Amino acid sequence: MADAQGGACPQPPVMSDTSRASHSITVIVSSYDHPRALALSLTGLQRQDGPPFDVILADDGSESDTFERVSDFQTEGLPIRVTTQPDRGFRKARALNQAIRAARGEQLIFLDGDCIPFPDFVTVHADAFGPRRYAVGGYVMVDLPTAQELTREDVATGRFESLRTPADRRRLAAIHRRNRFHIALRKRRKPRILGGNFSVGRQVLDEVNGFDERFDQFSGEDSDLRTRLNNAGARPTSLWSRAFVCHLDHHLDPARCRPQVVREKSDRRLLRGNRSLVRTEYGLAMPSRPCAMGTERATAPWSPEGGGYPTSEAPPDHGA
Repeated sequence: MADAQGGACPQPPVMSDTSRASHSITVIVSSYDHPRALALSLTGLQRQDGPPFDVILADDGSESDTFERVSDFQTEGLPIRVTTQPDRGFRKARALNQAIRAARGEQLIFLDGDCIPFPDFVTVHADAFGPRRYAVGGYVMVDLPTAQELTREDVATGRFESLRTPADRRRLAAIHRRNRFHIALRKRRKPRILGGNFSVGRQVLDEVNGFDERFDQFSGEDSDLRTRLNNAGARPTSLWSRAFVCHLDHHLDPARCRPQVVREKSDRRLLRGNRSLVRTEYGLAMPSRPCAMGTERATAPWSPEGGGYPTSEAPPDHGA
């Protein structure tokens, strides 16, 4: 048995082919300095029971222990690649756009690195796929004492799923009903979206030019994307009663919460200014920056000596 820090752990099956999607899928996992939570999240991806997929870690400037953890999962057989950038504050939108450029899937599923997906997470999102569709899922909050007790074995065996209580089921079902009501009314700023549990067809995501990189503080980039997808005529689906993740308390990895990286909420004026926008000028393709990712290491594990970053922008030197 292993704790979240690593060690020997019964190996869960990697991406079982019990059902096959007719389209390709990439899961994009966002991360910033939470290696302990990330190990639990990636273990959840290892035990998915649906169609095959590949994984890209969209890193926002983490310390080297995050990449060492990723290397462990590559060794275990998880098909995961990494995009990263220097730590210059909250630049999640930019990190996600880098991962999108590197993605191969026709459907992109977004998962936060502090969220543990349930075993049918990929299957449920795959069933909702369409080139001009997107889908939003729900979450169960896990408090710090409970998160500290979770192990990779708890995830690999499915024991963590008991954290979804009857009260959580009722809450998720209520949000799902409201989402369906708002979708029927074609409300532009609905349904409710969680950046750590949604999926979108690559075709329509390219149409809106991905995430708006002006969102350089905490939150807002997901709601903005949702609204621009609606403006583009994309069709939303609510999966709040079907696609679940356990969202771990941020303090599970203390480095994320150290004073120098405390992040303010995004300026709501930017959200209001984008309400009628379809395609942002500050996204995947910008006049000042080409879309090319540069040389990509798709199979070799990351190593600080080997320089296994698939981007042209290397991270800062963290020392020995």
